[in-house]
Amino acid sequence: MKNKSLVPVFFCIPDLTGFTKFITSTETVFANQVITDLLNQIVSSNMLDMKVAEVEGDAVFFYRTGRLPAVGKVAKQCKNIYDTFKEKIDSYQTSHPEEYQQFLADEQLGIKIVIHFGHISLVKIEGRTKLMGEDVILVHKLLKNGIPEPNYILLTDNYTLKLKDKKTVKNWFNWESVKKGSEQYEHFGLTHYSYISLVDCKNFKKKKSQLPKSLPRIISNPS
Repeated sequence: MKNKSLVPVFFCIPDLTGFTKFITSTETVFANQVITDLLNQIVSSNMLDMKVAEVEGDAVFFYRTGRLPAVGKVAKQCKNIYDTFKEKIDSYQTSHPEEYQQFLADEQLGIKIVIHFGHISLVKIEGRTKLMGEDVILVHKLLKNGIPEPNYILLTDNYTLKLKDKKTVKNWFNWESVKKGSEQYEHFGLTHYSYISLVDCKNFKKKKSQLPKSLPRIISNPS
């Protein structure tokens, strides 16, 4: 049973993929400009009235307490983050063509978005609100996983099982393209999730007439 003092929370963490290689192989001034621009754009793409707990080098740690946002709004938020990211990356093709071709073309720098539901404690440290609890640790661990895609959304089972209407997930996240995965994390054991490439999310919502009558079998992530 969860401690009554714990607060239910929705996590949304956009995190840059290929960050370490980009930082270590790119000229410092250009690398700093790109990362700063991208993180600022991601923060400004917030449509769900989420709070920013931290900006952590290559990730924005969004969270929202209270009522879980509707699946459609979460899907739109993910699409907005990706569109904002892609638009900014594409802009360097004009402003810095040589650097773009060498360091940014062909999805060398991508983005993953981790969606999770859990519980936290909110504490004040030197006037700042800090998030504490096992789900804070777990959601950070989930940023390190074996998914091969450069751009994707990861939906933890903790999140999808919390949804009252499971059918809404397949409506918004192109469920026929979703794959299953899991990671073994120390102290947490086997953690299950679903994921979908952001490239497959060009059109999040399908027309009712196009929806499958039953949920398709989910393709397993090969081990």
